[in-house]
Amino acid sequence: MNIYVVIPTNRSVNFLSSWGSEFSNATILIIEDSSKKSISIPNVPCKKIIHISHEEIIKDVGVVDWIFPRHSAAVRSYGFYKAYQNGADMVVTLDDDCYFYEENFLDKHAENLSYTMPKHWFPTFPYPDHMYTRGFPYEVRDKMPVALSHGLWVGIPDFDGITQLKNPQYRTEILPSSRYPIPVGYYFPMSSMNIAFKREIVPLMYQALMGTDEDNVSWGFDRFDDIWCGVFAKKILDHLGLGVINGLPHVLHKRASNPHTNVLKESTGMKVNEELWTRVNNISLTKNTPNDCYRELNKKLDYPDHPYFVKLRKAINLWLHLFDEVK
Repeated sequence: MNIYVVIPTNRSVNFLSSWGSEFSNATILIIEDSSKKSISIPNVPCKKIIHISHEEIIKDVGVVDWIFPRHSAAVRSYGFYKAYQNGADMVVTLDDDCYFYEENFLDKHAENLSYTMPKHWFPTFPYPDHMYTRGFPYEVRDKMPVALSHGLWVGIPDFDGITQLKNPQYRTEILPSSRYPIPVGYYFPMSSMNIAFKREIVPLMYQALMGTDEDNVSWGFDRFDDIWCGVFAKKILDHLGLGVINGLPHVLHKRASNPHTNVLKESTGMKVNEELWTRVNNISLTKNTPNDCYRELNKKLDYPDHPYFVKLRKAINLWLHLFDEVK
């Protein structure tokens, strides 16, 4: 399996040393969120390390480089695109404050992506033993191949800023060693600090414009890049009969962001976030490929009346066009 581990950063990546040989069978792709490469990369066992900054992004994609924002982890989208271009079978992404916690991390993500899950019914017996309890309809068992693996965290959960401030000392020491499917018709807060996904859905993993543009002007929203990506992706995955598993594997999360800053960053997007998913939910999709479904959703979606969403609609179309050109 051709595995890429994509890491966005504007800090040190010395956290990679904690992972030992976990990535020895993967290519590590580091997207440095700066105009030029400046950070040093530790010597980590892996197939290859690719180090990219905005300078390389501009050289590669030219005038559409603006769809990969500055001062935001959303720049990781470019890493997804390069992994796809380089033939990745599975793409994994981590934040730079996620440390090693459990062995066989990549294998567990790959195992999740090898499963099938039930459609419309939620299992009450530990999943995915594929031993269904009495009354579980046979016609819905094992109907959906899993395309997205959403891993969790010990240490500091990926709380929003308000929850962080209310619970400053909260730590998760032990999480249950379990996996469960996200039911069809349900959305979930996708955190891109620990996820893996199959090649076929890479075009759905565009992280929404956040942070600033190339002129250092704020896009007006922040910290909803992976959340809104997850809403769009889940709508399309449900339509295509592709599943999402949540749970294992875990990372040790040592938060590097400031909760007071996070509250301010999240404040402008909170109202939009309360209603955007309902607008997505009301759309009827008719296409049968991830790319075509995303184009259809982007065209049909009644975005909020804000200049930002004019740009986001254009950015998504440009993003999808990049995949049209991959040989």
